[in-house]
Amino acid sequence: MAGLPNSSNALQQWHHLFEAQGGQRTAEATQHLQQLLRLGLPTRKHEDWKYTPLDALLNGHFVADEGASLSAEQRDALALPLDAWRLVFIDGRYHPELSDDLAASGVEVSVDNQRQHLPDALHPEVFLHLTESLAQTVTRLRVPRNRRLDKPLLLMHITRGLAGDALNTAHYRHHLALESGAEATVVEHYLSFNEQPHFTGGRLTMTVADNARLQHIKLAFENAHSYHFAHNDLLLGRDARPSAAVSCSAAWCCVTTPARVWAAKTATCVLTRWRCR
Repeated sequence: MAGLPNSSNALQQWHHLFEAQGGQRTAEATQHLQQLLRLGLPTRKHEDWKYTPLDALLNGHFVADEGASLSAEQRDALALPLDAWRLVFIDGRYHPELSDDLAASGVEVSVDNQRQHLPDALHPEVFLHLTESLAQTVTRLRVPRNRRLDKPLLLMHITRGLAGDALNTAHYRHHLALESGAEATVVEHYLSFNEQPHFTGGRLTMTVADNARLQHIKLAFENAHSYHFAHNDLLLGRDARPSAAVSCSAAWCCVTTPARVWAAKTATCVLTRWRCR
């Protein structure tokens, strides 16, 4: 790690977590890791982080614990009281046995490690590169042309804290495509299984085609000892109508949502960042 800008023990630990993935690593994830190491960690000299101390997080002992599962009863006890099509993720991994069968939902779903043809980041920075490099799978969600979902799509993310000083680290990568005229409500729900600290990274890219409507709700209801970084990019077509709402309860939460119009004069482009605590 010699010669890296703003080199730290955190960078070394993240590099080790990446190397531990072995054959699962992709060329795209490797490129993001290289960007992460090239940029180094932000300091208070960086304008975006001037009033945001990261010392407590960066002094953590980062691990990736992936051995857990839950019973259906435990899942239901944690779930929102919402009639929705549900996909369940635990500690960074998709759990189909706890998820709904979406065959009748109108949503096409695939979960694999293929990174090709994902949109480029609109606002790349160090924690985006971290999530892109450490997320072990990509969840692709497609709502076909003129399809209207009869109930929301719920992405339920459960992360566990660990005993001792280990900081469980989980990263989630999703891509949503609404084709022309499609309509959907998507709820990202992040929560903690217990009261121990953990570190969550989330990245959701959304393409909303011509005349499509998307309501995106992000609920980061994790415990008061956790850390949450997320990047939600919006790519908008002509007359696309997206809306977004965010609520956080983690000890430290940063959500960045840039938007870009690719072929329109009638869609709106907004860059918003939410920071809590």
